[in-house]
Amino acid sequence: MLAAKPCTATCVIDGIAVTLTFFPDTGVLRITDSTGSRLRETRWSASWDSLVATFRELSETADEDRADPDVLFGSVYRSHAASTRFAT
Repeated sequence: MLAAKPCTATCVIDGIAVTLTFFPDTGVLRITDSTGSRLRETRWSASWDSLVATFRELSETADEDRADPDVLFGSVYRSHAASTRFAT
């Protein structure tokens, strides 16, 4: 098993500041709020660069022109959307 350093970025999703942490060795993508509470955890099968490019594209697109998550995230979104839940 690789001991790769996680990739981290902070961004705003739906008006909430969140931190994205991607573990390239396992493909785990964790989204936490500003207090560190886990909001969502899923797997991202593409690279960190691909994830950042997807979020950048989303942030530069007008709300009314934004694609459906199925379009933006493809099979990664569909295969994990049902199994991922917000933490309570």
